Amino acid sequence: MSQTRIHRLLRLITVLQGGTSKSAAELAEQLQVSRRTLFRDLATLKEAGVPYYHESAKGYRIDPSFFLPPVNLKVTEALGLMLLAKSATHHADQPFYQPAIDAIHKLACLLPPAYRDVTVDMLDNVSVAPGTRHTTGRDQSHFANLQRAIDGRRVCRMRYHSLFDGGDIDVRLEPYHLHHSVRAWYAMGRNAEHGDVRIYKLSRILELEVTDEAYELEEPFDVEAYLGNAWALIPGGPTHAVKLEFTAKVGTNVAEVLWHKSQKHELLDDGRCLVEFTVDGLDEIAWWLLGYGDQVRVVEPAELRDKLCDVHRNALGMIEGQG
Repeated sequence: MSQTRIHRLLRLITVLQGGTSKSAAELAEQLQVSRRTLFRDLATLKEAGVPYYHESAKGYRIDPSFFLPPVNLKVTEALGLMLLAKSATHHADQPFYQPAIDAIHKLACLLPPAYRDVTVDMLDNVSVAPGTRHTTGRDQSHFANLQRAIDGRRVCRMRYHSLFDGGDIDVRLEPYHLHHSVRAWYAMGRNAEHGDVRIYKLSRILELEVTDEAYELEEPFDVEAYLGNAWALIPGGPTHAVKLEFTAKVGTNVAEVLWHKSQKHELLDDGRCLVEFTVDGLDEIAWWLLGYGDQVRVVEPAELRDKLCDVHRNALGMIEGQG
């Protein structure tokens, strides 16, 4: 079950526990979902044993005697949650981060004073450096609207700043999935004009409108199948067996990270690292390798080696042209 649906089910339980019966229309409006989605979620609660019931001419509510079971946390579990909240503070403007931080703080308030004091003392000696992140501030509202469109299977109209097209374009999108990768959120869906599935970065969406037009999805969208062996986000292209040799200066650092699901590596006695990947397309992995400069040698394929050589030659020309 997706995080989005879990979040929605928890909200539904909270509303049903509010003490006032609500009709199906009121619930759908409050949760911003379609009636079909609401009844599907109600059926899920019934399967899970949540005792809600329907009062004629009034609506739905949960048996007042029903409460979620209490959570008993160990000190290490409480510390882990509070550390997550501390690290997430730097990304509070991103979707779901601030609600998660608030929820952790609520749980912390329920801890026995002794537990709470211990975790606070331990956190004073732990720090988390903020990672790189996007700063456009658009992701929150776009995420919520796209989430609503995906849930209700509604077509979106958007104005998008496309680097590929070199400017702003109008897109009619059937959104299927929200995906976080490489420090940013992306929407995946069918471009109605081109008829294929494409990826759109939320921070580049200039305007977004969720329409009342519905679309049909014959089978669930499989993000893993769509991405295949892409290095990160760009699927498709021929599959390549990539073999690399990193120098002793960076070999250990490379071996300490799982860069791709297909990775195989061998750290040699002299510090060099031999790494193999199976990837679809070469553009993304080429950009990654450029960050290592002269500390990596492409054993194969020759096509990737040629790509890097071209970029390095162009960079050298730009540097020499500054003199």
